[in-house]
Amino acid sequence: MSMHRLNTIANLSATSGRNILLQANRILAGVALVFLAGLPLIMPAKVAAADDLKPYPQAEAGYRRVVIRLPVVDAPDDRRVELIIGKMMETDCNRHFFTGQLARKVAQGWGYDYFILNNVQGPASTLMACPPGESKRATFVRVNLDQSGALNGWQRYNPKLPIVIYVSESIEVRYRVWTAGEQTDTARAE
Repeated sequence: MSMHRLNTIANLSATSGRNILLQANRILAGVALVFLAGLPLIMPAKVAAADDLKPYPQAEAGYRRVVIRLPVVDAPDDRRVELIIGKMMETDCNRHFFTGQLARKVAQGWGYDYFILNNVQGPASTLMACPPGESKRATFVRVNLDQSGALNGWQRYNPKLPIVIYVSESIEVRYRVWTAGEQTDTARAE
């Protein structure tokens, strides 16, 4: 075999070896990236939850902080969150309700919204005569929110930030996620 041919084979072997090393380094870098990207998922939920509440103040005396965390979904803009605020009570056949104002506040230095339920009054009810012998029942009595406050309890679906609400100790916060259908209609000019 000629010396030229031996040099060519040696160069090809060295080049192949370098290519293999480069490929191995790329694969290792990719594995490391996937591992590091997955670390937040391994983090305990309490640690992650505590971090996303840093911008929000602690609840004042007589109030508690209620937090809603939404899962990541496809097309979050097609969803809305309805806040249902109230408390369980023994009621009769009448319609019972509270009134209150859900005030929108902004976390200082962060710009994130949170809500405080103020001026809860009631309960009030219709005053119809109930059928004789009808027993009372446990009912979730809602707070009818002031129309000017916080979009009347409707919130944008945002899985990146928690929905934080401050309510008095006796008030419960429930929520419901609404999803828009895929079909849309076109309005006609008249």
